[in-house]
Amino acid sequence: MNKGNRVFLSIILSAIILLSMGKEVLALNNYENRSFKRLTIDDGLSQTTINDIFQDSNGYMWIGTRDGLNKYNGHKFEIYKYKENEKNSIVGNNITDIDEDNEGNIWVGTSAGISKIDVKNEQIKNYLPKENLCNLSNYKVKDIFIDRDGEILIATEDGLNRYNKESDNFERLYDSPISHESLSSQFIQSITEDNEGNYWIGTKKGLNKVNKSTHKITKFYENKDDKNSLSLNNISKVYIDDLGFLWIGTHYGGLNKMNLYTEEIIRFNNDNTNIPGGYIRDILRDSRGTLWIATDSGFSKLNEENNTFSTYTSKGYDDKSISSNNVLSLWESQSGTIWIGTWEGISLLNNNNSFNHYKNDPADKDSLRGNMISGIYEDDDGFLWVGTTNQGINILDRKDNKVYEIKLNMHNENSSLTSNVIRQVVGIENEIWIATELGLNKYDKNTNKITRYKDIDGLVSNDVTSLYIDEDKTLWIGTSNGLSSFDRENKFTDYTEIFKRSGMHDLEITDIHEDKDGDLWIAGGIAEGLVKLDRDTNEVTSYKHISEKSKPYSLILSIESDNKGNIWIGTDYGLIKYNKNTNILKRYTEKDNLANNFVYGIILEDDENIWLSTNYGISKLEVSKEKFTNFDSTDGIQANEFNQYSYYKSKSGEIFFGGINGLTSFRPEDINEKSYIPDVKIESIISGENLVKIDENIELTYKDTQIEFTFFMPDYRNTNRIQYKYKLDGLDKGWVYPENRNQANYTNLSAGKYTFMVSGRNSSGEWSKPTSVNINIPNPPWKIPIAYIIYIAVILVIILIAWNRVKILNSLVKQRTAELDKKLEENEELYSKLLKQEKYKNNYFVNLSHELRTPLNVIVSTQRLIENLNKKKTHIPKEKISYHMTIMKRNCDRLINLIDNIIYTSKIESGSYKLNIKEHNIVYLVEEVALSMKDYIEEKGIELIIEPDIEEKTIECDAIEIERVVTNLISNAVRFTKPNGKIEVSISDFNHKVLISVKDSGIGIDPKYHESIFNRFAQAYEDSREDYGGSGLGLTLAKQLIELHNGSIWVESKLGKGSGFFIILPSKQISTDNE
Repeated sequence: MNKGNRVFLSIILSAIILLSMGKEVLALNNYENRSFKRLTIDDGLSQTTINDIFQDSNGYMWIGTRDGLNKYNGHKFEIYKYKENEKNSIVGNNITDIDEDNEGNIWVGTSAGISKIDVKNEQIKNYLPKENLCNLSNYKVKDIFIDRDGEILIATEDGLNRYNKESDNFERLYDSPISHESLSSQFIQSITEDNEGNYWIGTKKGLNKVNKSTHKITKFYENKDDKNSLSLNNISKVYIDDLGFLWIGTHYGGLNKMNLYTEEIIRFNNDNTNIPGGYIRDILRDSRGTLWIATDSGFSKLNEENNTFSTYTSKGYDDKSISSNNVLSLWESQSGTIWIGTWEGISLLNNNNSFNHYKNDPADKDSLRGNMISGIYEDDDGFLWVGTTNQGINILDRKDNKVYEIKLNMHNENSSLTSNVIRQVVGIENEIWIATELGLNKYDKNTNKITRYKDIDGLVSNDVTSLYIDEDKTLWIGTSNGLSSFDRENKFTDYTEIFKRSGMHDLEITDIHEDKDGDLWIAGGIAEGLVKLDRDTNEVTSYKHISEKSKPYSLILSIESDNKGNIWIGTDYGLIKYNKNTNILKRYTEKDNLANNFVYGIILEDDENIWLSTNYGISKLEVSKEKFTNFDSTDGIQANEFNQYSYYKSKSGEIFFGGINGLTSFRPEDINEKSYIPDVKIESIISGENLVKIDENIELTYKDTQIEFTFFMPDYRNTNRIQYKYKLDGLDKGWVYPENRNQANYTNLSAGKYTFMVSGRNSSGEWSKPTSVNINIPNPPWKIPIAYIIYIAVILVIILIAWNRVKILNSLVKQRTAELDKKLEENEELYSKLLKQEKYKNNYFVNLSHELRTPLNVIVSTQRLIENLNKKKTHIPKEKISYHMTIMKRNCDRLINLIDNIIYTSKIESGSYKLNIKEHNIVYLVEEVALSMKDYIEEKGIELIIEPDIEEKTIECDAIEIERVVTNLISNAVRFTKPNGKIEVSISDFNHKVLISVKDSGIGIDPKYHESIFNRFAQAYEDSREDYGGSGLGLTLAKQLIELHNGSIWVESKLGKGSGFFIILPSKQISTDNE
């Protein structure tokens, strides 16, 4: 559309408002909406009026406030304040300026003097006008400037001072009232230096250029009749950029730009520009060449092409806006982050990423109507069509900074959508197609009319879920109940029956895409996954195997394809790359550094770079490197959560993603994550309670066995994304990755040589080179070589004396004494064993008698009851007889089982028992035994879990006896497990053998019984036998049978923690007499 048509469209749309046809004109903000991160008292700042910001050579950020000096490392603030009667404190709390000299000392200007901080030695020296006779001209320091020669200049409210290192005091400069070598005013507010070595000094009464060699002073003043003069004499800031311009900020007189070669001045004030405020407090040209201005009315960027200002202001309801309009100081850190000091804290701007953010502003009618974005499309005229979930369509005219709104209009169908709930927006030529929950809409830009389509017009369903226009300009319409197409002849085609005949049942279409070969890929419902439609034959091919291979995802959200035959699939569990030519599938998840597993949108910048919107930010995938770079809300995007169908790439390459808080747009070439990988700095080393001086090689004492390292990475773009890894060579076998910590602690260190290494991963995901320090812990005095020589000498003397005395003793007496001692020890041990064995046997026979008598008593009692009833000729119902007979049978079976166990045990002990060895699938065998007991176990209120780690394993064994062992172990577990407990049976490979385990959550076994529990006469459950029943023969028999199989069995248990019985069986049996 040409310019005339654009004007015509604007007039038509404006007229529609007057006709109440549901459209409203809004104005867009005429500046980029950028997001800021804030630092306040809640983060540890001493106070929120930020007078100055500075980054030192070690990467620390120094922040001067009205109440203290702050040193920040990205993790915490260290605060310096004036403390009465304490020498090692700064001179005052109202910090006015900060700088660093060539030796690494930090100079701090205050309204009470100046302080020098020796960072290495943590010593502070203060300079005052009178008390230490340092000749400082005034208490109130306005600026500290260190020139190219290392000279330190101090500007005060009464004179300029230069530091003399030899005398450690100050001398006053350019203050002679009768000489031409005097400044225009002694109230000095700012100093800078040009490439020719001239000082430029801003005072309250004009600008001064000082030649350092000749001391000639040239003065510049305001002249209301001369536009090439200063706009005001009260100079608040002087700043020289790398382009050779001197920028002069004034106190409510605007900004001045001076060409240093011609000394021509250009004014920027309210008379000729849109500069937001007259009071210029700070000026900065960043590493990208942008000039930023700190004013009393906002944070401004100068657009030097047209000399206009874009200003960022504070919005109380938006915590991503700048924290205050009263901006005091600016600094760009080494990582490219712009630090903005205001009256209400610090605002941080990640200047590496130019994300634009369009959103609804409740206080500004010139903004989008809704923040929940559900569709994006840019037409051929550059109008951006933005769908929302409840505010219809917003049309952004970004050239004229206006917004047009199209909504549901109950009074005029020609200009009304079917619903304000937009699902997706696509377009072709002058037609804009809009999917809603209540039908399909076509907006004709030529006629400015809307045509509405519903099921009565041929749509499969009114609930339109997705739209796609293929290369043939056919519109494909996905709905919650199938697929339709709409060709250029305005004809609908229904594909629902075709899908049903192919076996599809869930007909909700979540996305549609055509690849370079013309194949149409369709995302079906949760049960269907991905399908391909052949438009020539109407054949539907299911790709459920992709779903099966890439589980556990359940929903496809988006489809895209590249020129290499790869189909890129966004799901609710990661990104899938499927190559249709090779049938190779690869899935990327959070484990691969994907921002989030819920992938809403996929946009191919090219075949090598893919952009993804997720539930936690935007990810960029470098395909060949398989490397993800992630961006979240702190980088300036609308929010971390995005929406389905809200992604679009314009013809110019601009990328759009919509989410829950508006629309993010950017050009990939502008997202230059600066490859800034600073070294990790070791901030402190503490041994015990002593601070250790940091050096490349550190010597400790033998008492220093406990060491704490604190470190930080000076990358302030996004400190939440910084990760660390460290290791202590000589102790750690590998890297240690701490979570949310920048400390490493070591205790009980032995003497030796160690190397501590630490590395950081920056906000872009790149690891730095390790920073290291060597540490030596010497041996204690009693372990040094001379000590060992003394020890050896003493030992030799003792041995010599002892040897002489030993020879005196009678060897025969010694031998006899030893024999008697040994015999006595053997007798005591034998006696102890006999006593214990006798006790075990008594307990065993008592329990065995109890086990025999209990079922016999039940049988006799039942028999007598039936006999008495019979004598009385009382009619006994069959059910009652059956009940009593069941009781008798159960107790008979119990007696038989008990006697069988005794017989088996006796046979095995006598060596007369033979195994029937054959090959069996041990997995099946164990599972069948466990499953046969499932109902019995669950009747007890116990959960049975069968989890074999292998599907099949053939071994040689006696199947009946293995079943007996497993049954005994499970029965044992049931007997000692209370209701609501659980029993786990598992089987796995173990070094060419098989490992069977039965674990329960029962009462457990005291570890002191673990050795004897399988002894026939031992009882591990003596205290619980009466409560839980059992003869104790089961485990004895189990051990004997397993050992006949050349296997082993053991128990692992603690009282109250449950028990686990473990069996190891060989795959092959060596032929023995028992087979």
